[in-house]
Amino acid sequence: MIPSEMNENKGKKIFVQTQLGQTIKQNKQETSPILDVYWQFLRRKYRSDHTRKNNIKFVKLFLKWITEMKSKNLEELVPDDTQDYKAFCLETYKINGNVGRLNGINNFVDDFLKKPELRITAPRSVQVNKQVLSEEELTRYKNCAQTPLEQLIVIYQIDGLLRPGEFYKLRISLHDINNQILYLDDTKTGDNSVILTPNMIKAFNEYLPHRIQPKQQEDNDMFIIIDRGSNYGLAPSPDSDFIYRHTKQIAMRAGFGRSVYPYLIKPSAITDGFNQQINPKILQRQARHKHIETTLRYDHASDQMTKEFFNRKQRQSSTSEQNKEDNVRLLLNKLLSDKVDLKTFKTGIDVLLPDKCKEDDLAYF
Repeated sequence: MIPSEMNENKGKKIFVQTQLGQTIKQNKQETSPILDVYWQFLRRKYRSDHTRKNNIKFVKLFLKWITEMKSKNLEELVPDDTQDYKAFCLETYKINGNVGRLNGINNFVDDFLKKPELRITAPRSVQVNKQVLSEEELTRYKNCAQTPLEQLIVIYQIDGLLRPGEFYKLRISLHDINNQILYLDDTKTGDNSVILTPNMIKAFNEYLPHRIQPKQQEDNDMFIIIDRGSNYGLAPSPDSDFIYRHTKQIAMRAGFGRSVYPYLIKPSAITDGFNQQINPKILQRQARHKHIETTLRYDHASDQMTKEFFNRKQRQSSTSEQNKEDNVRLLLNKLLSDKVDLKTFKTGIDVLLPDKCKEDDLAYF
């Protein structure tokens, strides 16, 4: 059976209609037998539960569309049907979402149904040039975290580069403090780990004494426990907007004049890492990207960042040259006032101007 998490009604209120005092119950959606079989197929093919659920979700939408728009069953499908579905997706959804959506259909018709003629060409993902947070804005965001829980969220977002959905799977037992490793189960890229930075370890140690005692025994090892509201004492649900709300609240205190959301923090932190000249391989490892090209796509350096870099770099170079000239003049004045001898003067000039010919230096005339 497909796990209950796939139920579309989970976490939603079920409304019923009433007419003349009679309650009309909504029909319970039955799971398609083919989806049950396909779920077992995915269990054998993919280790990641995240991948299985996404594939099931995409196929479920596809089957619904085929039934409602084509009035066909799977045996009656022809290539034109899947091409029409592709056209529907391109008109309805954004391009980057269609990459996984249409590849999920290809997996279904090719690997499962054994009908390669039904395959469709999925679009290539488009790189979006997000307006990420600058170094100063990231610092403001970090400084506006008030509680130990908020500080934990901010540090794990910036240093750990965690995706929003990975916060719900954090466990105390998965923190190996001695070896500086945080193990992550069933992430977008499967089971993985990140390096615990000193800031992350500090946030871990400061949050743990303030962590609320869980109401349910099965949540004893869950790291994050809700500390207020009607769900006090419970671990946040993966279907909730827990991380989103906290991110928005912290960003609101920082006074940003634009929208700041969890998926903006990761590219902001990676872009800042590139600006700080961190080795790209280090960023790739922490972000858990299989390919360095993925990490490079997270670099969203803006025109303003480029200007600041060159202005800072060339201003430093100009200042260094000015200091060197001042030291030469100072040394020459000492020679003329008999405070140093000629040998000491020449040695000093060779140190200050190692790349210049003696006949080109003012001090030698």
